[in-house]
Amino acid sequence: MSGYLKTGLMTGATAALFLGAGIFWLRTASAAEMPPELYRSAPVIPYAKKAGEHRFRSPRTYEDTLTYYRKVFAGDENISFEKIINTSAVRGMHMRNKAPGRRWEGLNIYENRGITYIFVVFSDAELAAIAAEAEKKNPKPAAPKKPGGS
Repeated sequence: MSGYLKTGLMTGATAALFLGAGIFWLRTASAAEMPPELYRSAPVIPYAKKAGEHRFRSPRTYEDTLTYYRKVFAGDENISFEKIINTSAVRGMHMRNKAPGRRWEGLNIYENRGITYIFVVFSDAELAAIAAEAEKKNPKPAAPKKPGGS
């Protein structure tokens, strides 16, 4: 019965060991971030919900969303953060992607009315590819022919 009193409770030393192991595990688990989900090669924070065309609602606060992206891209010289707006109602940051051959040019991360959004800014070539895919899925109907015309 090492570590237990006759009452079946843990002694202070055993409880401290379990508590210390638990705190270590929590620190390790919280330090590890899930990798971003990819939306047409653009990194989107995990568990974000689609909120419009190329727009997502972050599951985190504005500060936590920025912290997530700073951790994910720490040391990446092709990614820079630039403040785009900071008012009492809206604040935002642009995350610029300077990597050669990129499909996405940046992310606009902004907070409006307490909700944080991520908007993916695509390159012109990627926007053309998106438009072509949409046209394939939903082709425009042919114009009706006029009667009696040549």
